[in-house]
Amino acid sequence: MDLTVLDALKITVVVDNYYDALVPDPPIGKRARTTPSRSFFAEHGFSLFLEASRKDKVHRFVFDFGVDPQVLCHNLKLLDLNPRGASALVLSHGHFDHYGGLLGFLDATGITDIPLYVGKGFFRRRFSRRLDGKLLDLGLLEKEEAIKRGIRLIEIESPLEFLPGCHLTGKIEPFKPYESPSPDLLIEGESGPCPDPFEEERALYFYVKDKGLIVISGCAHRGILNTVLESIRLSGRDDLYMVLGGFHLIGADDLRLQKTLWDLKSLSPKYIVPCHCTGFEAKEAFSQAFGAAFILNTVGTTYIVG
Repeated sequence: MDLTVLDALKITVVVDNYYDALVPDPPIGKRARTTPSRSFFAEHGFSLFLEASRKDKVHRFVFDFGVDPQVLCHNLKLLDLNPRGASALVLSHGHFDHYGGLLGFLDATGITDIPLYVGKGFFRRRFSRRLDGKLLDLGLLEKEEAIKRGIRLIEIESPLEFLPGCHLTGKIEPFKPYESPSPDLLIEGESGPCPDPFEEERALYFYVKDKGLIVISGCAHRGILNTVLESIRLSGRDDLYMVLGGFHLIGADDLRLQKTLWDLKSLSPKYIVPCHCTGFEAKEAFSQAFGAAFILNTVGTTYIVG
């Protein structure tokens, strides 16, 4: 299979759930540090700024936008990242902690005439069933509001190389049946809310020369193993260098967590970077299982590959 290979990839975590100024730098990057005049914000959300280099050209794009545009724009400024230089915008799936900051971000930056990639079925209302049985309306991104701001909306059904060496999956297949989405996350159906299959969910994958395959998930509602295996299938490469993103293992039972750890370890990633919705207990388990391959993510960390 032909696969566009990158010379280097830089991934900066602009929004995530956790920040700590005293964590040492990771082996493949650096942390952003608090100073008397610089304080980074964390929230229950996720956003990355990526820079993909190939043959002396660098393509930049934003993947997910957190909840609050003020958090997103504040951290971008402190990190000295200019989103006006971006070639594309990408949304992983239709939950507010990934799309919530988008419209405010577009308003604040004045960015127009740029493609926004989403999976087919993104624009539907979603809900969460709480412990008391009541449904929490998670809202939806209004398609018309996005288009009104001058972006070029592109809904994708099939895998896509949207920039040179930057790939989006299509629908993520259920290779591992134990990785089914949570029954408490719902989507508006014809007769009311029903279990959300997250068929619109998309992940990123890249292949960096002399390093290997990098897989990035927003939340991995269809399973982080399924996400990685889909990326391996599409890329035709199984030399897994790094898996980064939300793994959505918060609240996972011990059996699912242990199966996930075992199956991921069998793929031998050089680095594993759980973020956002992975959950504290799961991160602790990854740390113990993967040892030096585990990286604790913090807001403002930049990972440099190649």
